[in-house]
Amino acid sequence: MSVAQNLLQLVAQSQWANAKWVDVVYAQARQDARPRELLAHIMLSECVWFERIAGQQVTTTTFSVLTKDELLRGFAENVATYRQLIGARLPDVVHFRRATGEEYHAMVADIIYHLVTHGYHHRGQLAAHYARAGVPYPSVDHIDYLIQNRL
Repeated sequence: MSVAQNLLQLVAQSQWANAKWVDVVYAQARQDARPRELLAHIMLSECVWFERIAGQQVTTTTFSVLTKDELLRGFAENVATYRQLIGARLPDVVHFRRATGEEYHAMVADIIYHLVTHGYHHRGQLAAHYARAGVPYPSVDHIDYLIQNRL
Protein backbone atom coordinates (compact mmCIF):
# COMPACT_ATOMS: atom_id res chain seq x y z
CA MET A 1 0.00 0.00 0.00
CA SER A 2 1.42 3.40 -0.96
CA VAL A 3 1.61 6.35 1.44
CA ALA A 4 -1.27 8.00 -0.42
CA GLN A 5 -3.43 4.87 -0.19
CA ASN A 6 -2.60 4.52 3.49
CA LEU A 7 -3.50 8.14 4.20
CA LEU A 8 -6.76 7.84 2.26
CA GLN A 9 -7.70 4.82 4.37
CA LEU A 10 -6.79 6.62 7.62
CA VAL A 11 -8.84 9.66 6.57
CA ALA A 12 -11.80 7.41 5.72
CA GLN A 13 -11.52 5.70 9.10
CA SER A 14 -11.34 9.08 10.85
CA GLN A 15 -14.42 10.33 9.00
CA TRP A 16 -16.28 7.15 9.97
CA ALA A 17 -15.19 7.51 13.61
CA ASN A 18 -16.07 11.21 13.73
CA ALA A 19 -19.56 10.55 12.35
CA LYS A 20 -20.15 7.82 14.93
CA TRP A 21 -19.04 10.14 17.73
CA VAL A 22 -21.22 13.00 16.45
CA ASP A 23 -24.22 10.65 16.58
CA VAL A 24 -23.42 9.56 20.14
CA VAL A 25 -22.68 13.03 21.50
CA TYR A 26 -25.74 14.67 19.98
CA ALA A 27 -28.04 11.81 21.07
CA GLN A 28 -27.33 12.33 24.77
CA ALA A 29 -30.18 13.63 26.92
CA ARG A 30 -27.63 15.61 28.94
CA GLN A 31 -25.90 17.97 26.56
CA ASP A 32 -22.45 18.50 28.08
CA ALA A 33 -20.51 21.22 26.32
CA ARG A 34 -17.09 19.51 26.53
CA PRO A 35 -17.81 16.60 24.16
CA ARG A 36 -19.28 19.03 21.62
CA GLU A 37 -16.23 21.27 21.97
CA LEU A 38 -13.88 18.32 21.41
CA LEU A 39 -15.66 17.30 18.21
CA ALA A 40 -15.63 20.88 16.94
CA HIS A 41 -11.96 21.14 17.88
CA ILE A 42 -11.10 18.12 15.72
CA MET A 43 -12.94 19.59 12.73
CA LEU A 44 -11.84 23.22 13.18
CA SER A 45 -8.20 22.23 13.73
CA GLU A 46 -8.30 20.47 10.38
CA CYS A 47 -9.58 23.74 8.87
CA VAL A 48 -6.73 25.69 10.47
CA TRP A 49 -4.15 23.32 9.02
CA PHE A 50 -5.78 23.32 5.58
CA GLU A 51 -5.71 27.13 5.63
CA ARG A 52 -2.02 27.04 6.61
CA ILE A 53 -1.32 24.72 3.69
CA ALA A 54 -3.20 27.13 1.39
CA GLY A 55 -1.18 30.03 2.81
CA GLN A 56 -4.23 31.91 4.06
CA GLN A 57 -5.13 31.10 7.64
CA VAL A 58 -8.35 32.83 8.73
CA THR A 59 -9.79 30.45 11.35
CA THR A 60 -8.78 31.72 14.76
CA THR A 61 -10.79 29.63 17.20
CA THR A 62 -10.72 25.86 17.47
CA PHE A 63 -12.97 25.40 20.50
CA SER A 64 -16.60 26.14 19.70
CA VAL A 65 -19.90 24.39 20.13
CA LEU A 66 -21.41 23.63 16.73
CA THR A 67 -24.66 22.01 15.71
CA LYS A 68 -24.72 18.39 14.60
CA ASP A 69 -25.33 19.46 11.00
CA GLU A 70 -22.48 21.99 11.08
CA LEU A 71 -20.09 19.31 12.33
CA LEU A 72 -21.15 16.68 9.82
CA ARG A 73 -20.96 19.19 6.96
CA GLY A 74 -17.55 20.43 8.14
CA PHE A 75 -16.13 16.92 8.46
CA ALA A 76 -17.42 16.04 4.96
CA GLU A 77 -15.88 19.19 3.48
CA ASN A 78 -12.60 18.39 5.21
CA VAL A 79 -12.56 14.88 3.71
CA ALA A 80 -12.78 16.45 0.26
CA THR A 81 -9.82 18.69 1.13
CA TYR A 82 -7.84 15.74 2.47
CA ARG A 83 -8.42 13.87 -0.79
CA GLN A 84 -7.24 16.83 -2.86
CA LEU A 85 -4.11 17.24 -0.75
CA ILE A 86 -3.31 13.53 -0.77
CA GLY A 87 -3.77 13.43 -4.53
CA ALA A 88 -1.51 16.35 -5.33
CA ARG A 89 0.50 17.85 -2.45
CA LEU A 90 1.99 15.19 -0.16
CA PRO A 91 5.67 16.15 -0.69
CA ASP A 92 5.05 19.91 -0.57
CA VAL A 93 6.67 21.75 2.34
CA VAL A 94 4.52 24.27 4.19
CA HIS A 95 5.93 27.08 6.32
CA PHE A 96 3.62 28.10 9.15
CA ARG A 97 3.28 29.79 12.50
CA ARG A 98 1.62 27.82 15.30
CA ALA A 99 -0.78 29.37 17.81
CA THR A 100 2.19 29.56 20.21
CA GLY A 101 3.97 31.86 17.75
CA GLU A 102 6.52 29.19 16.88
CA GLU A 103 7.50 29.17 13.21
CA TYR A 104 8.16 25.85 11.56
CA HIS A 105 7.76 23.88 8.36
CA ALA A 106 6.45 20.42 7.51
CA MET A 107 5.53 18.31 4.54
CA VAL A 108 1.83 18.04 3.77
CA ALA A 109 2.06 14.26 4.36
CA ASP A 110 3.32 14.88 7.91
CA ILE A 111 0.56 17.42 8.55
CA ILE A 112 -2.04 14.86 7.49
CA TYR A 113 -0.52 12.23 9.79
CA HIS A 114 -0.59 14.84 12.56
CA LEU A 115 -4.28 15.56 11.94
CA VAL A 116 -5.22 11.88 11.93
CA THR A 117 -3.45 11.26 15.24
CA HIS A 118 -4.88 14.48 16.67
CA GLY A 119 -8.36 13.11 15.98
CA TYR A 120 -7.47 9.80 17.67
CA HIS A 121 -6.31 11.71 20.75
CA HIS A 122 -9.50 13.71 21.14
CA ARG A 123 -11.79 10.76 20.37
CA GLY A 124 -9.93 8.99 23.18
CA GLN A 125 -10.80 11.92 25.45
CA LEU A 126 -14.44 11.50 24.42
CA ALA A 127 -14.29 7.78 25.28
CA ALA A 128 -12.81 8.57 28.70
CA HIS A 129 -15.47 11.21 29.34
CA TYR A 130 -18.34 8.83 28.62
CA ALA A 131 -16.68 5.84 30.33
CA ARG A 132 -16.39 7.86 33.57
CA ALA A 133 -20.10 8.68 33.30
CA GLY A 134 -21.05 5.05 32.58
CA VAL A 135 -22.46 5.99 29.17
CA PRO A 136 -21.99 3.49 26.30
CA TYR A 137 -19.81 4.80 23.51
CA PRO A 138 -18.72 3.49 20.11
CA SER A 139 -15.64 1.44 19.42
CA VAL A 140 -14.06 3.27 16.53
CA ASP A 141 -10.56 1.84 16.33
CA HIS A 142 -8.98 0.97 13.02
CA ILE A 143 -9.67 -2.77 13.21
CA ASP A 144 -13.35 -2.11 13.97
CA TYR A 145 -13.44 0.16 10.92
CA LEU A 146 -11.96 -2.58 8.74
CA ILE A 147 -14.33 -5.24 10.10
CA GLN A 148 -17.48 -3.12 9.95
CA ASN A 149 -16.68 -1.94 6.44
CA ARG A 150 -15.48 -5.36 5.28
CA LEU A 151 -12.13 -4.05 4.09
